[in-house]
Amino acid sequence: MPKPQEVAVLEVNGQKFEDWESVWVQHRWADSFTYFRFTAAERDPIINKKGGPFPLIAKLQFKPGDQCTIDLAGQRAVSGYIETRQVAYDAHAHGVMLIGKSATAWAARSSVDTKTGNFDKKNIVQVAQEVISSYGVGLKVIGLPDMTPFDKLQNEKGELVWDFLERIARPRGVVMGSDSQGNFLLIGDHSGAVVAQLVEGQNIKSCQCVITHEHTYTEYRVDGQAPASDDNSGTAASELTGKVGGSSPVFSKLITAAEQPVKTQAEIQARAKNESVWHEGTTIQATIVVQGWLRDGSSLWRAGDDVFVYSPMAMLNNNMKMQNCTFTQDNNTGTLTTLDLVNPELLRDRANFNPG
Repeated sequence: MPKPQEVAVLEVNGQKFEDWESVWVQHRWADSFTYFRFTAAERDPIINKKGGPFPLIAKLQFKPGDQCTIDLAGQRAVSGYIETRQVAYDAHAHGVMLIGKSATAWAARSSVDTKTGNFDKKNIVQVAQEVISSYGVGLKVIGLPDMTPFDKLQNEKGELVWDFLERIARPRGVVMGSDSQGNFLLIGDHSGAVVAQLVEGQNIKSCQCVITHEHTYTEYRVDGQAPASDDNSGTAASELTGKVGGSSPVFSKLITAAEQPVKTQAEIQARAKNESVWHEGTTIQATIVVQGWLRDGSSLWRAGDDVFVYSPMAMLNNNMKMQNCTFTQDNNTGTLTTLDLVNPELLRDRANFNPG
């Protein structure tokens, strides 16, 4: 049985249920939604004497489309909706699985639908606010995103909200994300605070660390075009190029086309710099499992927070950032949190990071 402080509660329309066989909740800071999955099973007599419904199924009348909240260890972990319900039974046992997502999932998969589809001269925050305004979700700005207005910008017909926002975020060096409470995130340059230490032989239950140069290059080049005008024409407008060096030990080059027209050389250079960040930031990734859901006995682990990791076996003595936090509980493994950690720079964090 889980400890009192390790109980997961799913609430729908004032009805609460906490007798779960397994719990799985994943916060994804740089993705479009938080994901959850619960299972409940019962092996009592299946049919009552009057031939009534299964006792468990009678209790769990939650269904797809129901708005819900999830509390883990007494703290709000998710606000969202049930998306899928699965029931399985035979003569000896029956069970229910409920799967759902945070509220941003439905907005992310919807199409951009504004009056004109034109966002000329607007910055990324203004564009995002306009695009999501009809879908009932919030917007949070993390740090200092590049607020350079887009000279020319339109969405493609039928383009999905997440795809469009992620496309225009790339040239501005902004990471698109979401939180578990129904907000999209625009993640710009920021400095995260270290909230905990993860130390080999102390609170690290298990660790898997990958150090790789698989996605790095010695040169990142972005080619783009500026709209032609009387004072900006010919190759000055049609052949803009930005270059940034990389860390690959073997000569290699990545050439990327700008997603939409740019106005200045500074824009194309910034786009090349952003391309290098997203590749160079993949050199170290670690997955660390810790006991329980609370990082200090009182606070849930939260995607987007920074931690300091000391693990000589993994060659880690660094600040790292939590990209995903996965909370699990079952009879076999107990109550665990799995932390997917990355170089903070990958998520626009200025924290010092010196691998090795």
